[in-house]
Amino acid sequence: MSAAQAAGPPANLCQELVAFVHPKAPDAPAGGGQPAQTAVQAPDKGAAQQPSSGAGETQQKSGLSGPVAQTGPGASGPQGQAQSQSQAAPAPSGAPAQKGPAPEQVAQVDAAAGANDIQACRAAAQLMRKAGVVMPAPLLALTALDPKFFAQQ
Repeated sequence: MSAAQAAGPPANLCQELVAFVHPKAPDAPAGGGQPAQTAVQAPDKGAAQQPSSGAGETQQKSGLSGPVAQTGPGASGPQGQAQSQSQAAPAPSGAPAQKGPAPEQVAQVDAAAGANDIQACRAAAQLMRKAGVVMPAPLLALTALDPKFFAQQ
């Protein structure tokens, strides 16, 4: 038996779609004054990082772990000139900003989810995607899933 078969039926498309169009607000810290835990911590000051021994003397003294490219803003020669010109140019406005679902689409999703109509939820999700709403990959996968897999629910 494969892992996909052992996983069981797919998630409920309507519930996932409702969760997408009505995102939960981030919870406030329960402790009030307690600082939030960070996922990444800075290395200890006492533990010095040693650069690789294959590096040159200058690199070992600098504390950098790899070579530094001599390009970028402030670089001399044609590279620096081309980069300073490209930075002065305005960004193209052809890229649209990420859109959220329209109020009509949210109402359509709510109605379909209220009736637990998988076909209507699927159609609403497809219309949102065609309208340019950026959706997370798992929700896109559920939307693209053949409706026969939802028949078991």
